[in-house]
Amino acid sequence: MLLAAVLLPVLAPHPAAPVAAVVSSPQPTGDIILSAIIERPSVVLPIAARPAQTVVVTVGETVESLAARDHSDASSMRWANGLAAGSEPSPGDTMLLPPSAGALVPVQPNERPSHFAVRLGIDPRVVLDYNALAKDTPRPDGSYLQVPVSVAPFGALIGRYFSLASGNVPAIVEDHGPDTFPYGQCTYYAATRRDVTWGGNAWNWFDAANGIRPEGHVPVAGALVVFHAGWFGHVAYVENVNPDGSFLVSEMNYYGDGGGWGRVDDRTITPADFRTVTGFIY
Repeated sequence: MLLAAVLLPVLAPHPAAPVAAVVSSPQPTGDIILSAIIERPSVVLPIAARPAQTVVVTVGETVESLAARDHSDASSMRWANGLAAGSEPSPGDTMLLPPSAGALVPVQPNERPSHFAVRLGIDPRVVLDYNALAKDTPRPDGSYLQVPVSVAPFGALIGRYFSLASGNVPAIVEDHGPDTFPYGQCTYYAATRRDVTWGGNAWNWFDAANGIRPEGHVPVAGALVVFHAGWFGHVAYVENVNPDGSFLVSEMNYYGDGGGWGRVDDRTITPADFRTVTGFIY
């Protein structure tokens, strides 16, 4: 789990910090838009009083049972150990158990974990507590590292809302429900990709999903993106996110190349197009 020795002795296993404070993720309320991102620069609060634990999985143990037994957080454990949603460790596996809930922060191009820690102003040992890393090598462009929610910067994704996809990027598990929108419209197609339990025209979806689904302003694979362009707005499904921040959507009833009523097309949304984006429903 340790990074390369060039990271100095501070990256060796360390004693517990002197102050304990576990900060939970924001919870839904009825009068604000439920957000899955850190919306404001967080006040730097003490991190959990103990370092991460490393355990060997025995027969019958799951992520949830280990989290309950050792007072860890199941979602941060999945991110730390590279486990996708629904995956479980096998007996004999070594598991890293972070001490509290995590948030996800994108790395910069060719950034090493040690440099990532310096940029965020956190002890590099904390990065080791929340990510099972073997070497201090540059991370892939567009990938994420996990940090405690309590010290996450503006724009970080709250880990418990997202699952791990290939390439260490966040994604949302498809949760298709009943189709209740007119065939051929953008809302119909979006409802075939995600479980949509609200109604209304596309432009109203971001407000309509308030308190029902987590929302934010960071593109994530599997999210629904709401646009405020046109008379009735537009919604689409985010297929994947590129390292440069652009993202590919699939959609119906968009009158571009290959699109139109009842037709599904793909297009890439670039940063220049973000002015038409209201937000993302996770």
